[in-house]
Amino acid sequence: MLLILSAIWGSAFIAIKVSLEYFAPVSVASYRLIIASIFLLILYIIGQYKTLLSKKDLLMLIFVGVVGNFLPFYLISWSEQFIQSSTAGILMGVGPILTLVLSHFLTKDDKINSVKLISIIIGFIGVLFIFEIDSLFSFQSLNSLQLISKFLIIIAALGYMISNIVAYNTLKHIDSFSITFFATLFGALISIPFLIFSEFNQPSYFNVKSILPILYLGIFPTALAFQLRYHITKTSGPVFLSYVAYLIPIFALIWGFILLSEKIYFSSIVGITLILIGVFIGRKNQ
Repeated sequence: MLLILSAIWGSAFIAIKVSLEYFAPVSVASYRLIIASIFLLILYIIGQYKTLLSKKDLLMLIFVGVVGNFLPFYLISWSEQFIQSSTAGILMGVGPILTLVLSHFLTKDDKINSVKLISIIIGFIGVLFIFEIDSLFSFQSLNSLQLISKFLIIIAALGYMISNIVAYNTLKHIDSFSITFFATLFGALISIPFLIFSEFNQPSYFNVKSILPILYLGIFPTALAFQLRYHITKTSGPVFLSYVAYLIPIFALIWGFILLSEKIYFSSIVGITLILIGVFIGRKNQ
């Protein structure tokens, strides 16, 4: 299950890159959520689910839909206009490092200690390698857009982590499929006004080549992968991403190299290695 989830999630960055040839970033994020919602709705009806939601549940699911779905999807899509898909996938590997930091402030019994601090520092150094340290002091136009894109990917990872912790802490009483369906549905509904505005300004180009990657993106890395995500979160806790993070960046590199002929930079290899070492040290201490 872990390998399947990692491979599917790792492939999402390729599908986004290809979709951006035909759709604006907002459209990619919105159509992805709409397609996933329709697919999940069919499964919800077939499975005859009946979910009772309180006002608090609705608010939490809307929060997860926005912070854990629409916002990260848009940020990743916008960023991949200026960076390789594999770079985006590698930077998502910083998620578990962010979880270590967030857990210090959002939980009572999972505070940062000396070992976790070391793991966070190692992970941070790894991020600097992926950012390419010398580029931090270069202010050329294209370079600035690439830097901004990399920062936004980390913000997207932060959104995933926050929504994951919220789902784990407040939605335990709801089955994982219903969490996936309603969070995706609310994310899709909230994205529609942004989609309409985007389509007026930058109309999408629909043909067979454009529809296939967006369909794949909606069904596999979104609907099916997020169902696996919430299922594992519900049964094993939010730290499950610490395991997935070992594999997603690797799959992102592999898919990018095989399918898009993207370059594999030495600095990225060093960066991903340091991040995974940081994740490993942080996990060993839990």
